Amino acid sequence: MNKDKFQIPMPDDEIIQKEINTIVKAGIKRKETFPTFLWNLYKDIGFRYLFTNPRDGILITLSVIAVLIFLFMTITEPSNVNEKDIYGFVFLISPLLFMALSLYDLFHKKHSETFEVEMVSKYNLYQVAAFRMFNFSVIAIIVNTISVISLVSFYDTLQFFRTFMISTTALFLFSVIFLMVFMRGRSGFTALQVGTVWMGLNLILSLLNNKAYIYFLMTIPIFVYGIVLAGSVILYLLYLSKLVRMKPAEGVF
Repeated sequence: MNKDKFQIPMPDDEIIQKEINTIVKAGIKRKETFPTFLWNLYKDIGFRYLFTNPRDGILITLSVIAVLIFLFMTITEPSNVNEKDIYGFVFLISPLLFMALSLYDLFHKKHSETFEVEMVSKYNLYQVAAFRMFNFSVIAIIVNTISVISLVSFYDTLQFFRTFMISTTALFLFSVIFLMVFMRGRSGFTALQVGTVWMGLNLILSLLNNKAYIYFLMTIPIFVYGIVLAGSVILYLLYLSKLVRMKPAEGVF
């Protein structure tokens, strides 16, 4: 008895090419933009893991706010300070909250149990750090804005918009330098030096020639602050996007 041979029909070239394209598309991940990455991370983890230790994060935030309130109450006494000096004070302390939260996150992460987990999880430690720093900057803007409003309510001669621009520009200038140094040194200790230099340099300039220092801050046109702020924000987001793409093997905290 003759058996019919089992034949498998061969696909034509067009079908083969379509199947290849389907496999390639399924195997290659699309490169996410930074906003898309942030949005996906928000959806995946939300604000639950904004702080490495939520209790400590909230405590640090409240502590910094308490320090700011104390300082503001001190300088709002007319006999204690010249109103013009407040511009220098605002420029000096505006990055304080961002610096405190970011440094705590970097140092605490290295010694916490989540360090090894984040090294192999869906989002690595650098991506989570970028996510947190972005949110820390938003928190700092909100706290600084409330502080500026409080100061302006005490001093009629203070210009809200100028004070706000000085505060926000200082925050993002510091943030850009902070990220640049951290990504090069890849260490929380190198990032700590940025905060030390920022505070020290501003205090030295103020002590050497306070009038010139304040005059410089007061006479810069608003549009110049706007240009510097816009450039700083762009650089800040650029460095955050680079941090997102940094591999854990490229450095350690």
